[in-house]
Amino acid sequence: MKEMLGRCADTGRRRMAGGLHCFFRTPTIKPPANRAFLERPIVIIAIFLALSLLVMWTADYPLGVWMKSFPTQLRGTAKWFSSLGTGLLVLSFSGALLIFAILAPAHKLRKSVRTGADLIATAAAFVFLAVAGGGIVDSLAKNIIGRARPELLDTNGAFSFKPFAFHADFASFPSGHSATAGAMAMSLALVFPRLRPVFMPVGVLICLSRQWVGAHWASDTLMGWGVGVAFALWLAHVFARRRLLFAYDSNGRLCPGEQYKAILAVLRALIRRIPIIGKKAVPTAKSCPQQARLSSRALDIRS
Repeated sequence: MKEMLGRCADTGRRRMAGGLHCFFRTPTIKPPANRAFLERPIVIIAIFLALSLLVMWTADYPLGVWMKSFPTQLRGTAKWFSSLGTGLLVLSFSGALLIFAILAPAHKLRKSVRTGADLIATAAAFVFLAVAGGGIVDSLAKNIIGRARPELLDTNGAFSFKPFAFHADFASFPSGHSATAGAMAMSLALVFPRLRPVFMPVGVLICLSRQWVGAHWASDTLMGWGVGVAFALWLAHVFARRRLLFAYDSNGRLCPGEQYKAILAVLRALIRRIPIIGKKAVPTAKSCPQQARLSSRALDIRS
């Protein structure tokens, strides 16, 4: 048992060192000149900052008053959606998948399977870093800005700020849950492009739920979403410039790299080896010589 654990630890150290070496020592390429406008992090931050300031000036106060009369029957559902904004589910799954891929005995795997395992580890690392990093950046920003939460509307109003307060009551703008939701939605949408119509609406619902439970203003959720999406896009560009996981298409948009084919090959190989429960293959009966002769005679008579 100790020898097995020691081998796993040694394998994990070597694979982790190899991954870090590949990430930091790989020569970077220049992004294309026609890089998509809406995939630039600075552009995303600028757009959502302008929208947040506009909503803060025009709609935050009436929406804050309305949130106090939100139906109590729907608060349970809103709290459930809001709890998804912590990112614990995605962080736990991606972290566990990353650890499993790192500790896998790569020397015992075929080259195609090993390549697929490395790509899975890279994708898990990207999602984990995007969600965790987006949450950390937003947490630092909202504690520096120090805006009062909607629950202090009667005492502090809608435009009360205490910069560097580092207190939960003055950590409203931008929303941390919304930033995590934006990072989750964008990172998963980049890794699984075909499921983007599923991930993005779920992220938007998490942002709206923060208003329904009265934890944030509308402008908070808008800016939080922008911070999370911008951080995930920035990290995706970092990976793409190192030819890891992502690439650029002819229109300058981020797209899955050519190595994605390795994941499909690994999944096909695993599916072929998984036995189908409840269905057994019926072996073909071996025909004896006498039966073969009788069947041939019957065919001759019919003809």
